[in-house]
Order: sequence, then C-alpha cells, then structure tokens
Amino acid sequence: MHLDIRTHDLASNASFVKYVRHHSVTDPSTGKSLEVVEKSIRKVAFLGSQEARFHRAEGMLAGSTHFRHPACLGVIETPWESLIFTAFVRGKPPRMHAIAKQLAQGIAELEVLSHDYLELEGRTAQQALLQWSMDFFRPWFLLRPRFNFARCLPQLEQLGRQDSRFAGLAQHFKAFTPVLRQLAAQARRSPRCISHMDYLRKNLFVIKGQLHLIDWSEVKVGRVGFDGGAYLGSLFRRKDMNVFLAARNDFIEAYSAALGERFDRQQALRNLHYVFLLTALFHCLRPETIEEYRQRDKMGLLQEKYAYLLELLTKD
Repeated sequence: MHLDIRTHDLASNASFVKYVRHHSVTDPSTGKSLEVVEKSIRKVAFLGSQEARFHRAEGMLAGSTHFRHPACLGVIETPWESLIFTAFVRGKPPRMHAIAKQLAQGIAELEVLSHDYLELEGRTAQQALLQWSMDFFRPWFLLRPRFNFARCLPQLEQLGRQDSRFAGLAQHFKAFTPVLRQLAAQARRSPRCISHMDYLRKNLFVIKGQLHLIDWSEVKVGRVGFDGGAYLGSLFRRKDMNVFLAARNDFIEAYSAALGERFDRQQALRNLHYVFLLTALFHCLRPETIEEYRQRDKMGLLQEKYAYLLELLTKD
C-alpha cells in the first residue's frame, strides 16, 4: 500500500530526547489521514526511559474527566533508544494563570487514579522495581541542577556586591537548606502517585473547553501535591506577583476541595510547598534569570520575588 507521509521536526529541550517528529500519514485511496508524534529518547546503560515505562502502564489514567491524554499508539525499545508514538494534538495553548482551577481539579484526579494504580500494580516484584527506579527520591533525579538551588548562591553573592539591594541575601537563602531537607523527609512517607512535573504552556492545549495534557518527559513516581508545586513554581518564575498570588489562591482552594477526604489535605499542601520551593528557588536564583531581569529592567520585581520567598521562611 502506498502512503503519503509528511514529516517535520518539533522543538524539544528535554533531557536525553534525541528528536521529536510530527508525521502526517495519508492514504491516497481514501483521503484519510493520521497525525502521529514520534519521540526518540536515548537510553543510558540500555535502560528504557521513564516516559516509555509510563506509556506502557496501560489503563493508569483511564476514566480521567478533567484531563484528556493523547492516545499512545505504540512503544518500541531498541538497545539504544525508546521510540514513543502518540496521537498528535492540535489546540490553543492556555493562559497558565487563567486555568488554575481547572488544573487543580485535573491534578487531584490524576493523583487519585495513579495512586490506586501504583498500589495495585506495585504488589508484583517487576512493577515494584520499575516504581523504585522512577521514584522522585532516587539520586539521579535529586542531583539535577533544577533541584539544587544552592549552586546558584555564589552568583547571588556577586550580585549583592554589584547591587546593594541584594547584599547579604545569599546568606539568608542558605537557611532554606534544612527546611527543604525536613520537607523532603516528610514527603518520602506520603502517598505515591504519578507526577507530570512539567506544567508549561507548551504542554497543555484547550480544545472545546477541555484541557489536553501532553509530553511526559519529566514524569516521576512522585507524591501527592508534587504537581501542584511544579505548576505554581513555574508560574512564580514567569508572572508578576499579583498574577501569581491570585492564581495561587484559586489553585489551592480548588485543589483542596477536589482532594476531598481521599488524601490528607495538610500533607498534600506541605508536599506542594516542598516542590514549589525547589522549583522557585532554582529558577529565580540562577544566573540566567538574574541576567534576564537585568536586561528587561525588572530587578525591582526580582527583589520582590526574593522577599516573598524569604518571607516563607518565617512561616515554616
């Protein structure tokens, strides 16, 4: 059978992703088309990618009503790469602060469905090993720069010498290290679930009022509340404080209501706070962010964000 196949590359900056391609496959005899996304992920030590493992967990998110997920059409493993084929989604990217309530409901539902799946499937030795290897608290995840804000403190010290508004702040930010250590220890003991961890505008589409969530490159076996922290951390990085605070209030209110009695609310919000701090501290302290704010003449806003983060120390 002759098929008309047109291909073009899509942008991707995820770790170990070799390429992402969009294929449009048309049968000339019928005129019917199928649009497919092909993603190639390099293997390390011949180990399959965590995203491939997620897609092989069939039925994990069956019954989702708040999120739609593109169908996985197949996963192919070679000694050197994981090839993942999913349906292509075309829609309008949302304004991230405007969908806080919808995201809260979707994340709470995702956590319930995946927690139940992991509890059931984790009883077998093979599934337990896969879950362990994907667990957020494995060293190969925690050593990544985005979870280690302390690496940015020397640059903050240098900024303090150049701009008196930031003098001494690096020393104050060091106080977050024991706080994060304590929050991490508490989170380890909380309920496991699948965490997407990458709630960016490029990974969400609105189609007829329905949110479609794509790209599981950062998927982990996380804990209840982690995805909310990832979303709010990303929002904090990109938005002015008034926009962030309004969206945060909407998210927390909707998320708390959606959890119901399924999980401990305070535990989930504590986990949310933990991942928010990990994300917000790194992205706001890294040299690239400082330079970006300097070029945009937004150093006052950056100072405001630092003050907000440091104020959280007094509440912990």
